[in-house]
Amino acid sequence: MRRHSSADVARVVVLAAAAVLFAVPLIASALFGFSSATEVVTAEPLLDAVADPEFWPDALASLVLAVSTTLAVLVLLVPTLCWLHLRVPRLLALTEALSVLPLVVPAVALVNGVNLVFRTAVPGFLVSMYSLIPFYVVLVMPLVYRALDAGFRAIDLRTLVDASMSLGAGPLRTLFGVVLPNLRQALVNAALLTTALVLGEFALATLLLHTTYPVFLAQMGQDSPRAAAALAVMTLLGTWALLAVFTRLAGRRPGRRQGRRQGRRQGRRPRAGTSMDAMPAVLLPVPGPGSSAPNPRVPAVPPVPAVPPVPAVPRVPADSHVPSVERTTS
Repeated sequence: MRRHSSADVARVVVLAAAAVLFAVPLIASALFGFSSATEVVTAEPLLDAVADPEFWPDALASLVLAVSTTLAVLVLLVPTLCWLHLRVPRLLALTEALSVLPLVVPAVALVNGVNLVFRTAVPGFLVSMYSLIPFYVVLVMPLVYRALDAGFRAIDLRTLVDASMSLGAGPLRTLFGVVLPNLRQALVNAALLTTALVLGEFALATLLLHTTYPVFLAQMGQDSPRAAAALAVMTLLGTWALLAVFTRLAGRRPGRRQGRRQGRRQGRRPRAGTSMDAMPAVLLPVPGPGSSAPNPRVPAVPPVPAVPPVPAVPRVPADSHVPSVERTTS
């Protein structure tokens, strides 16, 4: 019988405590949000929240901000990290330390400092909803930096870039055709972290007097707590579903997809005018030396007809006299 070590017991205890810590509030919110004073289980609070005229504009605004922030932070950090890993890897420690600064500076100090500068220089900038994008980029930079840096460290970037350059590809083609496909998992992680943070950010939007989805959720909680709880549970489940979908899409290997496509192509009959020599060669398993049964997946090759032997020419001895033919004239 296998004896469990203290490390295994501690691991199980930590996982069980974390599961209870995350599951109990979620279950309590779901029981409170999907119930009413007269019914035990009902979807009426959720329908009331969705029917609010401010729900869809605020939700759409938060989605636009999430997509815009994701694109902005990826455009900013992917080329920067690529250049740092290739040219000056000694500065990676410094840039990693600088990326932690947004975690130290609180949102109130950030907004007050920017407010004093932009109110006098660009008065109309903070009025627009898109003024939240630079603040969100600063907030997500520590998380996105580490997700992308882990992706760059997991690949041999210098070898990939040198091989692409030696084949004649330019910098942009190398970036989009070689580097980014190898960073697919890191890009998906960075996008999910950014989306989750933007969809849940409340302080900056409130201080800058913008109404986003978290602000709407907080206001709904003051007027209808059950509707706010049901909406929060559905938002959390939707975020988890989005995480699962993106993780599955990022985990697919392109080789499997190409293999399936090639298999489907081989299963089709060749078109008219298509030579069999132009078909791709496929290595199929062949029976071993001791196996006498033919492989059903290997097509039978017709036997080559035997060539009849050429008759031997008789050899003339060297001392033999060949009679000459004399030409007679009439």
